[in-house]
Amino acid sequence: MIVPSLMCFVCFAWAGGTAVDLELNGDANGVILDVANGDKSCAMTTFMLEPIRQFLSWGMVIMSVVLLMTFLVISVGSAALIVNTVNAAGDEGPKARPLILFRGGALALVVGGLLISGGISAVQTAKAIGALLFSLVMVLM
Repeated sequence: MIVPSLMCFVCFAWAGGTAVDLELNGDANGVILDVANGDKSCAMTTFMLEPIRQFLSWGMVIMSVVLLMTFLVISVGSAALIVNTVNAAGDEGPKARPLILFRGGALALVVGGLLISGGISAVQTAKAIGALLFSLVMVLM
């Protein structure tokens, strides 16, 4: 629990600290400060991708992709394990491993299909529908 929290802290502190430093030193000239709150990370990344800062920007892009992929793989693996454990009445033995892999692959295919067919809005719509169904289950419980 401590290592993932520490990694998130380091990543957010590094990205946020870089954005604050760029604005305070005047290097960004308000590029990051003037955008809406949800777009500040994109504005900082865009600013960092200028040709002058090529080496630093590619390092940031590579680190961001690695961190996002790590987060996504761990999240999908955990979700598949939990769904399989609930369906198998707590059995996490060797017989359950093929089902865990199947559920993880199926989840990845569904999300990939949604992204290809409708982009991020399709994923958000599916997420809202799933949350609504889960809310009904919670009310019944």
